[in-house]
Amino acid sequence: MRCDVDHIPNIGLLGMMMHLSGQRAKQMFEEYDLNKSQASILFTLHQGQALSQKELAERLNVTPPSITSAIQKMEKAGYIKRKPDEKDQRIMRLDLTEKGTACIRHIKEVGMKMDELLFKGITAEERLLLRRLFIQMFENLLDEPKTDSSKPSRKNRD
Repeated sequence: MRCDVDHIPNIGLLGMMMHLSGQRAKQMFEEYDLNKSQASILFTLHQGQALSQKELAERLNVTPPSITSAIQKMEKAGYIKRKPDEKDQRIMRLDLTEKGTACIRHIKEVGMKMDELLFKGITAEERLLLRRLFIQMFENLLDEPKTDSSKPSRKNRD
């Protein structure tokens, strides 16, 4: 049963859309024996050099402890490996294994399927505008001073 979306505030619609799209993505990732957080970790590591857990957490906008369990499970499953940093042996770098690299194709397939589903009936121009608006909203949230000082804003990170 569908609800009457005409009377839901924008933030409510955004939350509902994110929840439903997350459920659909979860279903698609299960086909490849992955979950959404594992997929985002693999995709982030695929973007470049090996990262420390702290660097990975920063790129994913989460706290390092929040991804510890996922990293341990992924290492045990053979998706990622740890290796000492070349310059500082105290730092362990996370990198993709062959199995992790092979999953990237599946992650991109899920992304393309989700794009097709979400953007059905939306023109290329509207997609670009929506992306620009999302980026602006994201920037607004980063620039807004937080009442909780546990996470620095972008202004404090630079």
